[in-house]
Amino acid sequence: MSIRSHRRGRTPRTAVTAWWRAIVVAVGAVVVATSLGITPPQPPTAQAAAGVTEAPTVVFTENFENGMTNLATGAKSYTTANGAAQYVGAAGQTYTGSTSWINGNRCNGVILSYNNSLAPAWASTPVLTNKCSTVAGVQSYNGIRTLARAMGVVTGSGDNEHIVSGYTECQLTALGNTGTCDVIGSGPTNGVMFQTTTSIPVTPNRYYTFSVDTVYGNCANPASTTTQASDPQYQFQLVDGGGLATNVGGVLNGCRPSPTRQTVVVNRPLAVGTNTTMTAYVQSLQATSAFQYAGSSLGIKMYNASGVTNGNDGGFDNIRLLDVTPSLDKSFSPTVVTRGGVSKLTFTITNTTDLLAKSDWTFTDALPTGLVIAPTPNIGGTCAQVTGNALVRTTVAGGTSIAVTGGDLALGQASCTITVDVTSNTDGTYVNGPANVTTNLNPPENASVEFIKPSIDLVKTSNIANYDSVGDIATYTFVATNTTPKALTNTVANTSLTNVTITEDSFSGVGDMSTLVCDKPAPVTLASGAKLTCTATYVVQQSDLDNAPLTNVARTTGTPATGPNVTDTDDEIIPAVWTPALLLDKTVSIVDVDQDGVTGLGDHLLYAFDVTNTGNVTVAGIAVVDDRLTQRSITVTCTPATIAPAQIAHCVANAPYVLTQADVDAGEVVNTAHSTGTDPDGGPVRSNDDSTTTPVEAFRIPLQIEKIGESSDDTWVRMDGSSFAILEDVNGEPGTALPFTLDDVETGLFQIDGIPAGTYWLSELAAPDGFTLLAAPVQFVINADRTVSITAGGDEAVTATGQLITVRDVPAMLLPTTGGAGPLPYLLAGSLVVLIAGGLALRVRRRNAHAETHDPQA
Repeated sequence: MSIRSHRRGRTPRTAVTAWWRAIVVAVGAVVVATSLGITPPQPPTAQAAAGVTEAPTVVFTENFENGMTNLATGAKSYTTANGAAQYVGAAGQTYTGSTSWINGNRCNGVILSYNNSLAPAWASTPVLTNKCSTVAGVQSYNGIRTLARAMGVVTGSGDNEHIVSGYTECQLTALGNTGTCDVIGSGPTNGVMFQTTTSIPVTPNRYYTFSVDTVYGNCANPASTTTQASDPQYQFQLVDGGGLATNVGGVLNGCRPSPTRQTVVVNRPLAVGTNTTMTAYVQSLQATSAFQYAGSSLGIKMYNASGVTNGNDGGFDNIRLLDVTPSLDKSFSPTVVTRGGVSKLTFTITNTTDLLAKSDWTFTDALPTGLVIAPTPNIGGTCAQVTGNALVRTTVAGGTSIAVTGGDLALGQASCTITVDVTSNTDGTYVNGPANVTTNLNPPENASVEFIKPSIDLVKTSNIANYDSVGDIATYTFVATNTTPKALTNTVANTSLTNVTITEDSFSGVGDMSTLVCDKPAPVTLASGAKLTCTATYVVQQSDLDNAPLTNVARTTGTPATGPNVTDTDDEIIPAVWTPALLLDKTVSIVDVDQDGVTGLGDHLLYAFDVTNTGNVTVAGIAVVDDRLTQRSITVTCTPATIAPAQIAHCVANAPYVLTQADVDAGEVVNTAHSTGTDPDGGPVRSNDDSTTTPVEAFRIPLQIEKIGESSDDTWVRMDGSSFAILEDVNGEPGTALPFTLDDVETGLFQIDGIPAGTYWLSELAAPDGFTLLAAPVQFVINADRTVSITAGGDEAVTATGQLITVRDVPAMLLPTTGGAGPLPYLLAGSLVVLIAGGLALRVRRRNAHAETHDPQA
């Protein structure tokens, strides 16, 4: 029977041939004992994981079942000597051995099963000197039949199992006396129990070893681990193409305890003395070392290092040539790497289940195009020098290969690793497989690493270019695109981005944007080039105008197959169109301080200003610029100082404007002002100019004029019959008559209700009967203290007291005090003015009192 072959589907071509030969050899085999690892050959199975040992590959096996029968006369020999039937293997292979060890008379070299019950003549005679005796009490031939039975118990083939005997029977007495036992040949020349006569084809430069299944009886002290003199001691040898035989490992001893040794008690066909059973020890033994073989064919040789014939009782089956070449595996970690990043390439050298030492293996790995050794190679791993050539690992930064020579696996070592860092600046998937490797190990399966450059792009747009009003609506569109490049060899999965989201990083709007509405439901996965589109709206508020522009920064994020999340931001800036504007409305109110009914000297002007924001942005720092008030150190305060569109600021002066003489002289106060402020950026805003014009007059007094004369009792009394006119002053000379109305107050008393301050001339137009007119007009002045003074003419006849001018009349026979032509020239000049004025100079009627009428200029 043969052990199972399942070397990961990588059996070399020549080994495949041998494997199929083994199949043929194993025809008719039955279930074997799993504790021995003895199973029928099977096709290669899937490759195991790196670092997990697998059973060796059976290159050649001989199970001694080819052409064998279970007839009583079915026993055979290696040769046809002495009339024996020769055993021929499944592939026509024949075998040989040393003379003593293929001598049927010694019960050696007999190929038989328990069912081959009739001892052949070449292996037994009735003479006592026959070493393979059937004499009662000896039963040597039945002994090797019983060993075959024990092997069958373990393999499951029962009494059909065939073995090759090595019973080393000695000359016995009729009573089974062993005193005459001799020593036969042993060692590589005289102790050969099995040797191929033709070479077995093999794959050069691989690692091999041998194994055999043994069954021993009559083991001395079987519980002891110490080799006994009577123990069978099998030794394998490699026979190279030139015929040179070399030991492989050490002596194999199936009598001694081991984890794979099985003890089997089987019945003998005939009792030996009182013993009706035999205790046998069955074990699958493998050479204790492996060898790397450069040739293309080899032979197998196995000898017994012991020639003792008293004991040394055994048999063997299933001679095997095993390919125990370690396997090379490659892997990348990580398997998905960001472009320019580093992946660790790990070479795992895995032993076979025999765990024999394997020295001086080599490999060279040529990296796929585009994949190179990293700038810092970081060559490492667990492999170490054990024996043989030095371990050398050769590579350079940026190089395209790594070479390892002198690699070793120590005895009992399951695996070791060689590591190096690799990188690529080109996107794609790089497959590093058996075609990239030159090695004396079992080549690896494909290993791949994928380099990608994860990236994402966000574009944000708005449907409006600008805004200028509260209530404007901006619709934002966000488009996230997976911009990860996908080379032809990149996979869709590894160039996709998962959990793609779009969020707002910042938004300057004072309100809340609507919820994003997207064209794909979360969670979103985008293949390379795919897009996620979302929209949201926002309604403009006043603060958005004031704080323009509207700035919106959005972010998209995606999770790549490797590395950190990728992200991108984009902003959308929508400017506002500002139209800042102010409208000033200026008003003035008058306080008639002296209550003279005239806006004049000393009266107060109270200015007020309304500033309206007629623009679309808030204006701060509202102020009124009024130079006239500023000249008087009058300040204007506006409340509120900041106004939103359509809001009004009310501004007032902190003091009244007091009319001065200059204002009186000017006759009016024209006051022009404008308002100012700043837009949200601090830019100046200026309103319209608005003016007020306030007419200003000199003060007026109620001027009275009385005409008095001397009565018969020599007292001065007011007289009826006079009339007067007020003339203007023209450079100190009387001018034309002014249109003042002189109302009768009482007889001889006239009053002008309001005559402005200034210089005038009084002219008498008519005198009472019998009295004389003033000889010439009299100049008078209305003083600032509101009194009247006579400043020219009149002499003692005209006087002024307070606001009263007194004209004393003289009888007509008296000459005028001042002389002259009298008033006629002035009256002629003024008559035209009087006529034009519509008879403004009225004749005074004695003792008739009339109410005063205001001057139309007042």
